[in-house]
Amino acid sequence: MENQNSNSKEETFLAQWLEGKLSDTELKIRISQADYITYLKLRKGLEVSDQLNASTEDSFNRIQEKTANKKTIVRKLRPVGWSIGVAASIVLLFGLFSIFSTNIVTHETNFGETKTISLIDGSQVILNSKSTITYNESNWKEKRQLTLNGEAYFKVKKGSTFTVNTNNGSVRVLGTQFNVTSSDDFFDVVCYEGKVRVWTNSSSHILLPSQRIRKINDDQSESSTTQLLEPTWIDGESTFKSVPIKYVITALEQQYNIKIDSESIDDSTIFSGGFPHNNLNIALITVFDALHINYNEKEKHNIKLRY
Repeated sequence: MENQNSNSKEETFLAQWLEGKLSDTELKIRISQADYITYLKLRKGLEVSDQLNASTEDSFNRIQEKTANKKTIVRKLRPVGWSIGVAASIVLLFGLFSIFSTNIVTHETNFGETKTISLIDGSQVILNSKSTITYNESNWKEKRQLTLNGEAYFKVKKGSTFTVNTNNGSVRVLGTQFNVTSSDDFFDVVCYEGKVRVWTNSSSHILLPSQRIRKINDDQSESSTTQLLEPTWIDGESTFKSVPIKYVITALEQQYNIKIDSESIDDSTIFSGGFPHNNLNIALITVFDALHINYNEKEKHNIKLRY
């Protein structure tokens, strides 16, 4: 039933988008990155179809006007019209085939899932829960770049420039190990090995091992350091340093597939600490008891916070 409701919602979003009632940006935040890319291809295919139909229909109408008084010729036009339609359909099929058979590769994770992906050049990406990477496989050797939505740890093989693009900024390296977190209004990059260059919408930074840059909302980028040799989440524990609790709540939701109602608390309260990925009860105690926030499960997977 849950899958049926999800499919119904996505079909509604698609219909609204195709009618122009929903912008590209609004659609993107309502569906997965993979579905968004597929919908863009679908729209392009429909545009090709409309152009072909309009072209063949106009041509056929002009021919009919010129031969309206010649019955014998009109009879011969029927197979011609049929052949035009068949030709247009074949062209359309080949056009759609070329559109959908691109070399765009997408990897994504579900709630509480991590996934290790080996790229063509031997580089490795470890995706945290509810995260997505997308890249073009055909030109990877010439242009090593991918798009990330969520959090990932990168172990990049030395070679040509390797670029990670996000909606908050970009990270560019030659060969190194680093972690990137990017959501709607949160951007965090930590360098663990080598050197990385980070661009945000308003600044540029070079990070060396143990250095971090973070940008929240439209605030200025903040620099700090870490003593860790790699991110803790790849070993089953999420840790945070001076982060508004709203982002910790989002991380809990993504790890445990739960919904947390935080309307009754100040979600800008700063939190430093962590939680395990294998025990929800301990995770809730670890996070909220430290901030003196009460919580109770109103119904399954639906938790209410209050002071």
